[in-house]
Amino acid sequence: MARDIVIWPNKVLSTPTKPVTDFGESLTKLLDEMFEAMKEAEGIGIAANQIGVPLRLSWVGREDGTFFEIINPQILEKSGPVTLEEGCLSVPDLFEKTPRFHKVKVKYQDRTGAWHELEAEGKLAHVLQHEIGHLDGFVFVDLLSGLKRGLAMEKMKKLQKALKRRKNEDE
Repeated sequence: MARDIVIWPNKVLSTPTKPVTDFGESLTKLLDEMFEAMKEAEGIGIAANQIGVPLRLSWVGREDGTFFEIINPQILEKSGPVTLEEGCLSVPDLFEKTPRFHKVKVKYQDRTGAWHELEAEGKLAHVLQHEIGHLDGFVFVDLLSGLKRGLAMEKMKKLQKALKRRKNEDE
């Protein structure tokens, strides 16, 4: 069974994550659990803190439908400001135009600890920025106007209450 996705505004989503230092079996297990949760929710990316784990790792979806993990990522360069429609597994059923960059250069590790650099543009650059934002303690709604953020918060708090009620009924 996949782990539950944390709903914003949960503190784990607004707290910067800790670097991954253990590249052993526990990391592989966590990556598998994250991937399962992402696929079940039909996402194109997921950060560890979205399942309540405050570590600096994420899955990122490519345009061809494949995925790769990024561990301890850093955005080295960004260019070409752009506004794109964005959603999030932790803010379900909400899509808003969000400021991002068309092109990014990212440095990250894989599950073996090996370092990689990647230049991306378009949708892949968008997903990378979204997931790295999570790891830095930001959700895309943090980039919206105060009014839109407030409306989103009201909606997510109602959803959190409904999910809690449903969980209590199931027990």
